[in-house]
Amino acid sequence: MSFEKPWGNYLLKDIVETKTPDSISFWPETIAWQLLFIVLVLFIIKKSYQSWQNYQANAYRREALFWLAQCSLTKEEDIRQLPALLRKTAILANNRRINESNSVQEKALALKIKQEIIELRGEAWTKWLDQYCSESHFHNKNIELNTTTSSCEYLLSQLAYMPKVDLNDALFHKQLKKLYQQIECWIKYHEISIAAKAVAVPSGADGVSV
Repeated sequence: MSFEKPWGNYLLKDIVETKTPDSISFWPETIAWQLLFIVLVLFIIKKSYQSWQNYQANAYRREALFWLAQCSLTKEEDIRQLPALLRKTAILANNRRINESNSVQEKALALKIKQEIIELRGEAWTKWLDQYCSESHFHNKNIELNTTTSSCEYLLSQLAYMPKVDLNDALFHKQLKKLYQQIECWIKYHEISIAAKAVAVPSGADGVSV
């Protein structure tokens, strides 16, 4: 037995298949859109690079916050290191500005600020800290007399040298917790601006106002 016509559906015999279109290119056809596309890509690359630079520059913040998170307010050894952690963070923050400074004047101001960080104590130190972080409040003018010896200002200057730390003292523990919170706040939100410091210094001045 043989078939006179091809096997299959006879209705499809004379149908011509439609040619599949070429894949659509995302590259713009006109020069104007091509230039716009290139600018957009360059902008994204620049922003990504700046974000990466900022992430790298803030490594000291993450390390300080990590150490602070490991610090226990029930361990005297950890507690006594809180003032040193804050001062070290301030020095590292200023070192970042030194590296980012573009002029000799800015670098000189940054070095003076570093010397301030090392030397400042007591009220001058807490005011300096609050100057470079609008969110922190280490210095409190309206502090009550009965809390003077356990204030953030006092603890920052004396905590490392106290002959005895009474962890059972409710008032002391309350102020210690407040100091911890202020340190955490300063690490997160501080911004040491060399430009702002330069504006505050008169031309030809030998010192740097705090």
